[in-house]
Amino acid sequence: MKKFNLVIIIVLSSFLFSSCSSNDAELPEEQSTVLLENYLLKRDATGAYSIDLNVGEDVIVDKVVNSMESTNEIYLSESYGKVAQKTSYSTDLRIENESFKINFISENDNKIPSITVYDDNIKFLSKSGENGSMLKDYTISKNEDGTFELDFNVNNKVEVDFVYNEELLTYEIHLEEGNSKESKFSRTIEKEEGELLKIDFVSHTNNANAKAAVVAIRKPRVIVSDGDDG
Repeated sequence: MKKFNLVIIIVLSSFLFSSCSSNDAELPEEQSTVLLENYLLKRDATGAYSIDLNVGEDVIVDKVVNSMESTNEIYLSESYGKVAQKTSYSTDLRIENESFKINFISENDNKIPSITVYDDNIKFLSKSGENGSMLKDYTISKNEDGTFELDFNVNNKVEVDFVYNEELLTYEIHLEEGNSKESKFSRTIEKEEGELLKIDFVSHTNNANAKAAVVAIRKPRVIVSDGDDG
């Protein structure tokens, strides 16, 4: 009788262990929710900067500005049962000391992607009469496939040349006076894994202090990081 009870216990234990193992195998792997889907950085014709964000459903977005470091901290978190009001956000950005930085901080990711921009405050230059920019406006957007889309418009009679500077590892858009009738441009750019994406607009203009001299001004400059690159 004791042997019979022991056999039953062994059989039941084996059955339960087998069922648990089977259920564990069938459980799907937990995947991390993508909080930030894509974004679009833009500078309009007035020189004002802003960024548009597309986020996942039920994602909360908060912005904190660190004026001392010219940094915009954008925090992304899951709503945990609370229904988020929207999936698209837009926020203005201010240039402090000719630059600003955006950090994207997600609660479920240790990486902190960022965008750094170096540019003049065109509104200030316009008031002082120093604005001679050949670039009218531009946008840089991150697509869902990881590529970047660069769109920009230039003023009349501006020649545009695209160059990849291997020494500086930088995509350069050279602008100089000419007779071109084209003013609208677009390029798709792939970011190498583990490398910064650097885009410079290089304006070739006459130096007012030296009539024959031409100077190259590297502004605006944009540096995109995925948080795991140099």
